[in-house]
Amino acid sequence: MTHYQSIVIGNGLMGSAAGRYLAEWGHSVAIIGPGEPADHGTHTGVFASHYDQGRLCRKASRDPVWHPVALQATNNYPMLESESGIPFHGAVGRVHAGRPTDAERRELLDWMEEASQEHDIEFQYFLAGDRSWKKLFPMLDFPDEFDLFFEPGPAGYVNPRQMLAAQNAIAQKNGAVLIDQRVTGVTSSAQVVTVTTEDGTQYTADKVLVACGAFTNFNNLLPEPIPLRFKTEAMVWGTISAETAERLKHMPGVGYDIENAEIDDIYMAPPILYPDGTYKIKMGCNSAGESWPATLEEIQTWFQSGPSDDDLPAMEQGLRSQLPDVEFLEVTSHRCIVTYTPSGYPTIDAVPSDPHGRLFVATGGNGTGAQGSDTLGHAAAGLMHDGRWIAELPRDVFRATNDWGDAGKKLSKAQARANAQ
Repeated sequence: MTHYQSIVIGNGLMGSAAGRYLAEWGHSVAIIGPGEPADHGTHTGVFASHYDQGRLCRKASRDPVWHPVALQATNNYPMLESESGIPFHGAVGRVHAGRPTDAERRELLDWMEEASQEHDIEFQYFLAGDRSWKKLFPMLDFPDEFDLFFEPGPAGYVNPRQMLAAQNAIAQKNGAVLIDQRVTGVTSSAQVVTVTTEDGTQYTADKVLVACGAFTNFNNLLPEPIPLRFKTEAMVWGTISAETAERLKHMPGVGYDIENAEIDDIYMAPPILYPDGTYKIKMGCNSAGESWPATLEEIQTWFQSGPSDDDLPAMEQGLRSQLPDVEFLEVTSHRCIVTYTPSGYPTIDAVPSDPHGRLFVATGGNGTGAQGSDTLGHAAAGLMHDGRWIAELPRDVFRATNDWGDAGKKLSKAQARANAQ
């Protein structure tokens, strides 16, 4: 058996970042995980939520935990792109349209003033009825009664496929080994951790990180499951011509607190070139058709053939309402999944059910993990390396011992629904 100092199970966004940090710190590292399946409909293994080209990012967050996560990650984007030679960041800015109360607006404006001074961010705020933002974003449209604020780049979007490739490229430069296999068993002992892949090969390591998203509690990866809940998420891709994409090249990422019985909390990425050679605008949201799968089989079935078309009419209407002058060649639905934790923040910790202290876990993006995945991988790698933790982050909210009801933050609507399951 091949022995490594560290093995990372799960070559997703958190796992790839953790593997890269460990390799840079001199560990002998293997990152084990299958690539993207060629056909979701017939695939019977594991899936991931990074099979896409656009996830929104920002430099500043009003949440005191997500803020340092996002800040450190966006500050590292240029280095990752330079070191890997793989671009993945679109610094097109980000707008958000909503209807805050007077008190919420005052709180938001106070925060923007503080963040602007501390982090040199030139926010712009447009009160309801002030349509002058149309000069900046003529392609977009929102109701007159909505406020709108804009955060300039580095806010915008990241391409998760390309970001993962960048992390892997740097990790390999530093000696990490990538193994394209699904892990089917993990056994921790006093001396070593043994990892078995689906082809029967076994590897050993001093320590192992399990970073498998919605599949963390399955496939015999942990001695006992940790508290996680899963929400199906449908999204739509609006295909446009190359000429339209060129016209919209300055379109920012979008957040929209739409008031609709069927969909809410819209997020939308600008036109991005997809692997099939077409440009698409990706939009996602919470929807009336969401469900909460609990078993491996239910999650696999969602990715293979879940009824994402049930939400397509409402989502297509939401897409077109924001971009009324855009001609879409087609609008299709696609499937994703969100992993929630009790605290509303990722779980990054030693595995409580491992008596030998050799297993660690990093999972649960709570719908916003992609943009800060480099910071989250850094935190996980630090725990494995020597127990260190990122000074700017609190520790307790990331613990695997948190249980439902332990949230120390104001939960989003979707997070609150996860806690209520």
